[in-house]
Amino acid sequence: GMDEQEATVAGMAEKAADAAWEDLMRTLVFDPLGMTGVGFGGTGTSGRVDQPWGHAANGKPVAANGPETDNPPVLGPAGTVHCPLRDWAKFIADQLRGARGEKALLKAETYRKQQTPPFGGDYALGWLVAEREWGGGTVLTHSGSNTMNFAVAWLAPRRDFAVLVVCNQGGPTASKACDEAASKLIRLHLGE
Repeated sequence: GMDEQEATVAGMAEKAADAAWEDLMRTLVFDPLGMTGVGFGGTGTSGRVDQPWGHAANGKPVAANGPETDNPPVLGPAGTVHCPLRDWAKFIADQLRGARGEKALLKAETYRKQQTPPFGGDYALGWLVAEREWGGGTVLTHSGSNTMNFAVAWLAPRRDFAVLVVCNQGGPTASKACDEAASKLIRLHLGE
């Protein structure tokens, strides 16, 4: 699956660079993009309500919070990064610039590779690629969950537009709610 692929790629990068994948991400992505609020693992301080806690569909909070409450370390590269929306927006804005061929963190060819399905179909390197009229053609989307939170992004490079939606709940109910919110935001902002 994708989690195993991402963990394998991170392992190869760690070996090649002789550095932890978290340090590589900070050095190569987060710091250059000014993403200062990034962390790894679950959010908040264990046992304290200093960040939104995850909760179940019935409204009950998850049993614990804090850095230790996320996926096991082997799945880290597939989804233990957390950050404020302002930082995620910096990453997404860079992806939009790259998709548009504008000056961005990486070379234009790298974005093309990352955002184009290598074997046909609709899966690129982390992005699902689709055609949507509201996006003026090709759009990119990615969603994910650590079972306690859910996040989805929709990018329309031709419109220089993106929608980011998060929820402090995992599972199919959160996924559906985030998709509905993204759809409403797209219609609201693009008049579709």
